[in-house]
Amino acid sequence: METWQIELLKIGGTALIAFFGGLISGLSSYRFYLRRRKIESEEYLMRREIEGVPNREKLQEVEKLTSLYIRHQKHKISPEELYSFKERILSKAYQDEKGFRNMQEILEAEEEFFSKVWYGRHKLLETMVKTGRRKVDHKIWLEARNAASMIEEKYGREQLEPLDDFEWGMLSGKLSALRWASGEEWDMLDT
Repeated sequence: METWQIELLKIGGTALIAFFGGLISGLSSYRFYLRRRKIESEEYLMRREIEGVPNREKLQEVEKLTSLYIRHQKHKISPEELYSFKERILSKAYQDEKGFRNMQEILEAEEEFFSKVWYGRHKLLETMVKTGRRKVDHKIWLEARNAASMIEEKYGREQLEPLDDFEWGMLSGKLSALRWASGEEWDMLDT
């Protein structure tokens, strides 16, 4: 190896050591700076609390309101317009205008899908009874058949025909969602 190459390696090695030494020193200084800022921030918050200044949540709320106010000013939205919008968006008339369902509609739909799910399960049980795989008390079976007849009369057999897996999943999902909207837990599919 030539002398100039050896000197170049020495200089490069020294430069690398200096670089990594500076990097480690910088990171250490930065960590110290962050720790100091955290302590100063905590001391500042404690002083504000002792002095009776609003807590952090209130300050965050003020920050959000200030940001909202600035956006309204930028788009020239008056406080009256904002208040009117708030009242309109929260009003029953707006909900009706946008097609939100009332509780009566939700409960009626839940009853329909309950009946359809029950009917589908009844038909499956009927097949199992006919093939001898299941036995059901005669009195209970007569009541179930009467209930199935009433459902057929109410919805029509064409709406109750055997479902494929996808249709069965949709029916069950609708019943679950309607029950959730009326206060039940998700996936409540008891019939």
